[in-house]
Amino acid sequence: MRNKKIDLKEFLIEIPSIIFSSPVITTVLTIIIAKNIPYTGLIMSSAFFYIIMPIVLYFYLYKKGLITDEKFDFNIRKREERPLYLFLISIGFLTNYILLSMHNLPQTKEIALFFSLAFLVFAIVTIFWKISGHMTQTVITILILAYVFTDIRIYILLIGYLICIPLVGYSRIKLKHHNIWQVIAGTLVTTAIGILIFTII
Repeated sequence: MRNKKIDLKEFLIEIPSIIFSSPVITTVLTIIIAKNIPYTGLIMSSAFFYIIMPIVLYFYLYKKGLITDEKFDFNIRKREERPLYLFLISIGFLTNYILLSMHNLPQTKEIALFFSLAFLVFAIVTIFWKISGHMTQTVITILILAYVFTDIRIYILLIGYLICIPLVGYSRIKLKHHNIWQVIAGTLVTTAIGILIFTII
């Protein structure tokens, strides 16, 4: 009976990490972007670069032994195994940004740029230090939702920064994937990039 309680507690701690995992986040954001794209080809390219490519690449690198996580959950726990994967998907994100920007679609171009730059900075930092990718993904989601849904922007920001970010950060720390400084860095760096793109550029 005691083991079941421990398992339930661990599962509850893991839920925020599951909700804000890469496959979930990229799928949700692709749907948000797609609603503003009038061209089928660009919707397909977004689905490929944001959803299919990261998943296929993860499987490929895992099969080649370049990702060695025992738990097959799209988390890359070893910092030294992260940069190759992150730089390759960043190239895909940047490629899709270029394709979208050629059509000058409202909102979509800025979202794609934010998505691309946030992951590129995440990849660069990861070469030297294990910053939290889950926090990067959480902030990306919050800021993009706030940018798209302007009528409820303040509520999205409040719920995101006062509830979602602390829950995901707590989850990453309790699961021993990151320390508090890595969680804070992922939050602050991605927030700064979002402010730069959505308010200045």
